[in-house]
Amino acid sequence: MAREPNFYRPWYPTALELFDWGARGRRCKVIDVGGGAAEIACMLRERGHEVELLDLDPDNVARARQLGFRAYCHDANLPLTQVLPRNAYDAALLLEVIEHVFATQTLLRSLWECLTDGGFLVVTTPNVAYLRYRLRALLGAPPRGEGYHVRFFTYRLLREELHRAGFRIEREAHATSTFGINAVRRLLGRPPVRLPLPSWARGLLVRNFALLARKC
Repeated sequence: MAREPNFYRPWYPTALELFDWGARGRRCKVIDVGGGAAEIACMLRERGHEVELLDLDPDNVARARQLGFRAYCHDANLPLTQVLPRNAYDAALLLEVIEHVFATQTLLRSLWECLTDGGFLVVTTPNVAYLRYRLRALLGAPPRGEGYHVRFFTYRLLREELHRAGFRIEREAHATSTFGINAVRRLLGRPPVRLPLPSWARGLLVRNFALLARKC
């Protein structure tokens, strides 16, 4: 069943920031894997990019086609090259998708095959080891997303999976704990900030990972 469009999902601004950095001002051909209601596809098309969409839900695919996108209905646990051309895309998006796929390496490696030389991937996913989630676990609560997510990623595991698939991580823009700073800024009507964190602290204080990885 297709989900309703929501252009205000919190990871969209970060994903667009990373995408713009990776595109470096050029027009890209993009594949949005798990593109849902095609919100990010619409945003990128408005910026002049050519976007295609892949999703498991036939209703999402049908809506994307009605919006004028080339869209594919496919299970991301299976090689994407079964439906997508190789060496065809300058960029790929995996926004809050990788945690819903059992076959992580099948997904990442087939994306690597679909990207052109030097193409890039923007990926976002929750951090199962985030400090607040660790405290929940100490109190006996299941991992956040249990029953909805099928894979759970830490900072080290996500980086290892990307490297193993042939990607080089170029940029990180994670959603971090701000220790109440953003709560105050919201009350003042100001935009949120993202605190820079040393690499050793990212596994603990990042709430959602956001990375740009380039095909090696």
